[in-house]
This record gives sequence, structure tokens and C-alpha cells, in this order.
Amino acid sequence: MFIYQILFQKANWPKSEMESFLYDADFFIRSLRSNGQLVSLNEVFLCQENAVWLHVQCLKKDSLDERYNSDYVNQWTSILMERYDVTISYKYVGEHLVAVPTADIASSRSLILYWGGASPIRSGDSFDPIPLYSFPYTHTRHRSYEDINSWSRSYEEIDGLWFRGSMGEKQFHSYLSDIKSPLTMQGRDICHKLEELTGKPSYYYLFNYDSKKMEQSCPSCGGQWKLESKLLEKFDLKCDHCRLVSEKVRD
Repeated sequence: MFIYQILFQKANWPKSEMESFLYDADFFIRSLRSNGQLVSLNEVFLCQENAVWLHVQCLKKDSLDERYNSDYVNQWTSILMERYDVTISYKYVGEHLVAVPTADIASSRSLILYWGGASPIRSGDSFDPIPLYSFPYTHTRHRSYEDINSWSRSYEEIDGLWFRGSMGEKQFHSYLSDIKSPLTMQGRDICHKLEELTGKPSYYYLFNYDSKKMEQSCPSCGGQWKLESKLLEKFDLKCDHCRLVSEKVRD
């Protein structure tokens, strides 16, 4: 993980425009995050007389290179520069004490869609995260990864509600583990897109917390999917035909 300072500067910064600038700058930061160029959350803007800055975290040292910018990132860059007459610069600060290994598409023979962590797309060879901006756009209408980000946010929220068990625990568990749930179908559609775009077999992680029945056969095709040994020290179940991976119930 690499730490950068993003710095906004201008010769004379009227206090009257600071509120609107921070509002727009937040959209700029969100566009970088949605593109996978930033992986940190809840950044704090720090203000001085003629400068605003914040510190962010990136998966790779070159994550903020302009060549990775999405249309939204470029759009918000232009808005900030034209509307507020600011310059935007990135300053490398250093590497995070906790290293996060990453993978790339070229060296990954397969992919796994898995919620949480620095990226929802993992290498099927190492389980290391692959930055979103490495992939062709999966949401082609707006040239973005909004479908992946939407699925990831929904998964995290549903998992949190299920884990807390304070309301509708059974229903939320079904969203995570049912092969026909809207969440699962959305995730599998994303996997189909990834496979079409990259040519890499792309697997969906299907949650299994308490179903011994699921271990007996693939819930999609009914075929045998128990592995003789763990995949990536994590998965016990894998169906190559249906592009699914899962786990056995822990005794």
C-alpha cells in the first residue's frame, strides 16, 4: 500500500468558495476511489490559506498515473481546475507499514469476484487483489466499474446486517448464499462480463456458513464440486462449469 498527498493550490483562495470547493473535491476523490485508484476511505481535507490537501492510500505506486484515469476522474479534474482555478498535484509520501501484495491480469490464469479488501477482484492464482483500473470497463454505458462497485457495496451492507443478526437474519443470509438471490445473480453477471473482456475464467464466491447440503453438489448444476485439497488455502468447493467457489462448513 502506497501513501500519497493530493494537493490543491491557488494564488488567492476566498473563504467564500471553500465550502463549494470541498463539496466538488469530494466528488473528485470518490471518482478516483470508484476507479480503483484509491483504496482508502473517509479521508480528511486539511486547509491552509492557499492550499487544501489530504493523504490517500493506493494499491500500487503508479495508481494515480493519468493513464489510468476514467472519464469521471478526468471530468472532475477539469471541473476543479476550471471552476476554482486550482492546480492539482500528487506527492509520494511513502509505503504503508502493512504491505498489501497485489496481482495483475497478465499473470493471473483466473479471477475471483470476492467482496471486501482493497479490490473486489482477486487473482485466482494468489488471491491477491487486482486494481479495478487494470480491467476494461465493465459498465460500458458510462465507461466505469459502477456495476462492480454497486455489487460490492450491497454485499458489504447485507453481510453486516446478517452478521449483527438484529433484523431479518434469515433473509440476509439467503441473499448471500442462495444461488438465485439478486445479489448472487448480479455478481455472476459481473463474472460473465469479466470473462468476456479478459478471456480469464472468472469465478463467483458463493457464501456458505451453515449448509452441509451445499457441500454435496454444486447448487447451480448439481455436479460434484468438492476439491481434494484446499484452493488458495481457503476454498473447499469449486465448479469449473458454473464458475463458482465456496467453502465447507467448519465443524
